[in-house]
Amino acid sequence: MRKTLITLFLIPFFGYAQHKISGKVKDENNFPIEHTEIIIKTLNSSQLNSSFTNKNGEFTINEVQKGNYQLTINYFSEEIYSQLITINSDLDLKNIVINMYLSLNNVTIENKKPLIENKADRLIFNVENSVASIGGNALDALKRTPRIKVQNDKISMIGKSNMSVMIDDKLIQFSDEELANYLKSINSDDLKKIEVISNPPAKYSAEGNSGLINIVTKKAKKNAWNASLRSTYQQATYAKKNIGGAFNIQKGKLQLISNINYVNGSNAPREKHLIFYPNLTWEETNKRRNYTDILSTKIRMEYAINNKFSTGFNYNFTSSKPSIKETNQINLFNPTTTVLDSIIKTIGKENYTKKINTLNYHISYDIDTTGRKLTLDFDYFNFKNTTKRVFKTESFLSNYQPSIDTPLEAKNNGTQEIQNIGFNLDMMHPNKFLEFNYGGRVSFIKTINDFNYFDIINNIETIDLDFSNQFDYKENTQALYISANKNFSDKWKSKLGLRYEFTKTEGFSNTLNQNNINNYSRLFPTFFLSYALNNNHSFSANYGKRIKRPSYSYLNPFRHVSNPYSYSEGNPFLQPAFTNNYEFGYTYKDNLITKIYYSYTNDNFDQLTILDKTTNIEQIIPLNYIVNKVFGINQSFIYKLSKWWNINASIDFYHSKTDSKIPITLQSLSGWNGEISISNDITMNNNKTLFFNTEIWAVTKGVYYLDHNSNDFQLDTSIKYLLLDKKLIISLNIQDIVNPKAIKYTSYSNGIRNTFKNYYDEQYYRLGIIYNFGKKINMNKRENTNQEEQNRAD
Repeated sequence: MRKTLITLFLIPFFGYAQHKISGKVKDENNFPIEHTEIIIKTLNSSQLNSSFTNKNGEFTINEVQKGNYQLTINYFSEEIYSQLITINSDLDLKNIVINMYLSLNNVTIENKKPLIENKADRLIFNVENSVASIGGNALDALKRTPRIKVQNDKISMIGKSNMSVMIDDKLIQFSDEELANYLKSINSDDLKKIEVISNPPAKYSAEGNSGLINIVTKKAKKNAWNASLRSTYQQATYAKKNIGGAFNIQKGKLQLISNINYVNGSNAPREKHLIFYPNLTWEETNKRRNYTDILSTKIRMEYAINNKFSTGFNYNFTSSKPSIKETNQINLFNPTTTVLDSIIKTIGKENYTKKINTLNYHISYDIDTTGRKLTLDFDYFNFKNTTKRVFKTESFLSNYQPSIDTPLEAKNNGTQEIQNIGFNLDMMHPNKFLEFNYGGRVSFIKTINDFNYFDIINNIETIDLDFSNQFDYKENTQALYISANKNFSDKWKSKLGLRYEFTKTEGFSNTLNQNNINNYSRLFPTFFLSYALNNNHSFSANYGKRIKRPSYSYLNPFRHVSNPYSYSEGNPFLQPAFTNNYEFGYTYKDNLITKIYYSYTNDNFDQLTILDKTTNIEQIIPLNYIVNKVFGINQSFIYKLSKWWNINASIDFYHSKTDSKIPITLQSLSGWNGEISISNDITMNNNKTLFFNTEIWAVTKGVYYLDHNSNDFQLDTSIKYLLLDKKLIISLNIQDIVNPKAIKYTSYSNGIRNTFKNYYDEQYYRLGIIYNFGKKINMNKRENTNQEEQNRAD
C-alpha cells in the first residue's frame, strides 16, 4: 500500500522532468560572440525561457521539459539564427557557428554593452549606455557610477576617502575644487566608460587612498568622420547654459578628435553653521551666488607610421573666469533665553581668472607579434590662477543699529602657478610562463604662490604682512614598477605587482623665511587572485597599499580671511597618509556582485575646525590627526527584468572607527553607515527611441571620521527621445525632485559643539539637445587590404 501511495505521489513529477540546454556561439572566424540572446519557444511561438552568452560565447538554459521547441538566437533584438530541437534529456548543442556578415547584411546593429561590467580588478560603468547621464557633464556621470560618491564636489568611494582621477589613463593633478570644475567642462556625451579601480595594478601611480577612477573618452570611428552639436539649459535657482561641438575623423593611418565647449550661468548654494559657545550661540548663514564662465577645448591626434610604430598627442586648454558674490550673516543669541544679542554681517566678492594647459605626447612600438610593446609618454601640465577678493564687515546691535562707526574693509589679491613635467616608460613583456609589465616614471612639480592682504581704511590700502605670504613648493618623484600575470588554468588567474616611489618635497615661505624639506620612499605591493568555479560563479581577492599626498593648496600657509572671526590656511608641515586596502569579491552571472572590503589608514589628514572659546575665532587648517579603520560590504544587483526594463541597485553597509591623535577633537568615534541606490532604465517603445530612467539614492544616519551625519534621500528622473534616424537626441533630467535637504554634520572642537548643513543648489531640471552627423570615407582597394584585420580590432 505504501509503495502504491508513493508511486501515485511521484507520477506528476515524472511528467515534468527538467533538463538543461547548453552550447557555444561562434562566428565564422571561430571567435566567441558575446551578448547574444538564446530563446526557447514552443512550436506555437510562446517564449518559455532565455539566456545570454557570456564573454566566451557560452550559454545555459535550465528547467526545460521534454518536447519539441524552436531555438532562436538574437543579436541586439535582431534574429540571426533559428533551428528546431527535441528535448529528451540534457542537450549540449556544442558549437553553433554563425556567419555574422551574412546574418547582419543590411541590418544596423548597435553594439551595446551592459550598463555595468565587473572585471577582476575594476568595475566598469558604460556611460554611453546611461540614460540618466545624457546631456550632463563628467561630474554628473560620476554621481551615477556604482560605488562612487560625489558630495560637495568631492569624489570618493563609498566607505572610503579620496580617489585620484585619470582621463584616458592620464592622472589629473588638481585640488578637489579645480578637479570638479575641470570635470564639469567635459560633456558626458563624449565619455565611453568609467572604470572604478579600487586596487590599481603596479603600473599606475600609488596616489589615492581608495584607488583610481579612469574616465575613458570615445574614439573616432574607422574610415569615417562624425560631428556633433549640443546645447543644454539647466534651471536651478538661476539658469546655466552649455553649448559645444565636436569633430572627429579617422582615415587610414590618421585619427583626429576635437571638441569645444562653453558653459555660462550661476547657482546659489546656502551654508548654515551653528557654534555653541558657552556664553553665546553663533548662527552663521552664508548665501552665495557662484558664477560660471568656462571655455574648454580638446584636440587629440594619433598617427600610425607603420604596422609597429605609432605616435600622437592630446592637448587640452581651459579658460575660466568664475566669480562669487556672498552675504555672510552671524546672529549671536543668548543660549539660555535664545534672545538675539548682536549681528555680524559680511558682504564679499571674489573674481578669478584661471587657465589650464595639459599636453601628452606618446610613442608606441610593437616589438613583435608575441605582444611585447614599448610605450613612452611625455606629460606637461600648467595651471595659472589670479584671485581678487574684497569684503566689508559691519557689526550691529540687536535692534540692527551699528555697534561701531567704522566697518572693517579688506582686500585679498593673489596669483598661483603650477607646473608639472613627467616622463613614463612602460614595457609589456609576455612569455610562455608569465606576462610581465614593467617600467618607470619621473615627475617634477613646481608651484609659485604670491598672496597679499590689504587693510582698507578711508579708501587707503595698507598691506598686512601677517596675512600675506609668498610660498614656493617643489616636489620630485621617481618610481619603478613591475608586475606579472599568471593564468594557472581557465579557472585560476593571478597578478602580483610591486611599485617603488621616492619623493622629495621642498616648501619655502619668502614671507616667513621658512624652508621645509621632506624626503620619503615606500614600497607599494599589489596582489590579485581570481577563481572561476563555473560560468555562473566566480571569486576574487586583492590587496594593495596606497598613498594620499596633500594638495598644493593644503601645503600653502596663506590665510584666506572670510570675516574677522573666521579664516582658513594651509599647513606646509603636512605629511602623506598611507592606506592598506583588502577586498574580497563574488560574482554570480554578472547579475550579483558582492564586495567585502577592509581598509586601514594611519596619519590621515583633513580640514579641521579649531574653535577658541575666549576669542571666538574659528581657524580652519589641515592636520595629520586621523587613524581610520573601515569594514564593509557592497552588494550590486544588475538585472534585465524584461526586454524593456533594466534595474541596477547598489547597497553598501560599512563600519567606520576613527581615533584622533590630537586633544582638540573627539578622541574616538565609531558607527555603522549605509547607502542605497536604485536605478531603473525603461525602454518605452518597440523602436527603441524613447527611454525613461528613475534613480533613488538614500544615506542613513552614521559617522564620517569624527563627525556625526544625518540621513538624506534623493529622487532623480530623466527621459531621452531619439529622432531623425536616431541622429537627434532630446533629453530632460530632473534632479532631487522630493523636498531637497542637506546632510547635517555635527562635530566637537575643544569641547564646543558645532554643526554644518550646506545645500549646494542641486535641485534642477536640465533640457539637452544633441545632433550627431557624419559619413563613411571611401577608401581605395590598397588602403582596404587589411580591412578584415581592422574589423577584428574593433
